[in-house]
Amino acid sequence: MSAQNTGLRLTTRGRQAVRLLRTLLIALVVIGGALLLATQSFSAAAVAEPESDSIGIDAEAVVVGEGESLWTVASNLGIDRDTRDVVADIVEINHLSTPTVHPGQTLDVPVR
Repeated sequence: MSAQNTGLRLTTRGRQAVRLLRTLLIALVVIGGALLLATQSFSAAAVAEPESDSIGIDAEAVVVGEGESLWTVASNLGIDRDTRDVVADIVEINHLSTPTVHPGQTLDVPVR
């Protein structure tokens, strides 16, 4: 009995296809890693710096709670101003088209 060669034998075209596939896979991993690093860096920079909107109002992030409205969020800030003005600032800072907010939504609000 003779031993059979059961190894995979590729043609020239097959070897080229395998090299192309391997190159594409490496490129995808490199691009994915670069995108991940870029988004991590951007997120860290956004958290580290206090926000200031183009309207000149310093802001901080607040998460809307269950059952809260824009009015509730504005009144809970404890800012010594008319709540209507604070609501107007929140709408302007966040570029809201409607006064409707949802639980879990993050809003930038004026700093006290």
